[in-house]
Amino acid sequence: MRTAVLLATLAACGDNLKPPDIVDRLRELPGVADATVTPTADPGYEYIVMHFEQPVDHDDPASPTFLQEVSLLHRDSSAPMIVHTSGYWDYYKDAEVELTILLAANQISIEHRFFGDSVPDPADWTKLTIAQMAADEHAIVSALRQVYSGAFLATGASKGGMTSVFYRRFYPDDVDGTVPYVAPIMYADPDERFPPFIAAIDPGACHQAIEDAAVEIIKNRRAAMEQRAQTQAQAMGYAYTRIALGPAVESAIEDLEWSFWQYYGVDYCDTVPPVTASDDDMFNFLDTIAVVHESDDAETALFQGYYYQVDNELGYPDDGTTYLKPYYMYTAADFAGALPTPTAPAYDNGAAMHDVDGFVEQQGSRLLFVYGQWDPWSGGAYVLGGAQDSLLLTEAQGTHDSHLTELATADEQAAFAKLAAWTGVTPAPAMRIAPEPRAPHVPPALRALHQRLAAP
Repeated sequence: MRTAVLLATLAACGDNLKPPDIVDRLRELPGVADATVTPTADPGYEYIVMHFEQPVDHDDPASPTFLQEVSLLHRDSSAPMIVHTSGYWDYYKDAEVELTILLAANQISIEHRFFGDSVPDPADWTKLTIAQMAADEHAIVSALRQVYSGAFLATGASKGGMTSVFYRRFYPDDVDGTVPYVAPIMYADPDERFPPFIAAIDPGACHQAIEDAAVEIIKNRRAAMEQRAQTQAQAMGYAYTRIALGPAVESAIEDLEWSFWQYYGVDYCDTVPPVTASDDDMFNFLDTIAVVHESDDAETALFQGYYYQVDNELGYPDDGTTYLKPYYMYTAADFAGALPTPTAPAYDNGAAMHDVDGFVEQQGSRLLFVYGQWDPWSGGAYVLGGAQDSLLLTEAQGTHDSHLTELATADEQAAFAKLAAWTGVTPAPAMRIAPEPRAPHVPPALRALHQRLAAP
């Protein structure tokens, strides 16, 4: 994979560059606009914030450029490099992901184009595609391989996991393995594979209790929920101009069942209020599980790029909430203000995702997928098909927070064996596993928008 010239360059750089040497070397790399050592409490690491100059359109040599933010945790230039993205803005910063801890690795966290501070000005939203982001990652990894001689692994969770697979599809030889956590793939908008999967989650009383609570809230408590959301907005300064407060509340109710199983799971079944609960108890439950103000203007702006990607290439799951449709008061038009463009892009009818799936099943190799059994997004789990040297592992009753270290012992050992083979480093399960930053909740309005578009 590496040329003799590159190996010679790495040898000349030394096995373990230290600041200021590492910073000087990084600043010399192609595409690097700046590299700044930043304070961190993370022991054993230097935290360096970098910006890469990227073309808005990698297919056009005359394209305008923008700066893409990359957070680097540097430990040892000969250790593995974890190539991570959240799929959104870089809220990880200097927080280590699971693979970084297990492998005592270096880590980069790449901010997704058109999110956070990595947004071209002006923003040509047609260039927010999976191929363009993969090209961003390719440029960054190609540059860093001139400094780091260890194995490279691509990873991410949820949309970040999706992004890691997309990157591998376009640049299959860039990294030595890919570890997507809880990464779905959708083939339609909405994708109807999901409702049967959701219906099978915990077939006991808990599942029915959540649906009963959602129906009670939307049918009989809507006004009470809106009044409390309005009081909250006035106290906290939440603004609802892109999506009005009424639709925001309705979308939160619709999101209740999905978010419960995604973020909380079976251990929280005793928190589901009965239909006789007070309005305050109902609102507290709703606003804990499917937070109303996550559809306010500020949160919507953070996710507007995701809205665009869903409409363009990614697709979206059908949430299976047919039991709420008789009570809808709002249409897709009431949620359209969440888009960053006046009109939605034309959906490709699953072409991009079928292409990615074809790559995984027919040409994939060194892929390690991790899912949660009762995470609704697992309804869109990848199929390995003919993928070589690959695993798909599932945490029993797991949520969207599933990790390698939470798998059954045999599965964890199988995963660790793959990592050791791909990197030459034996994972150290006894090392601390620090809590990762919790993935931000996608605004409930996104799901409501796509359910309304699909509603007859």
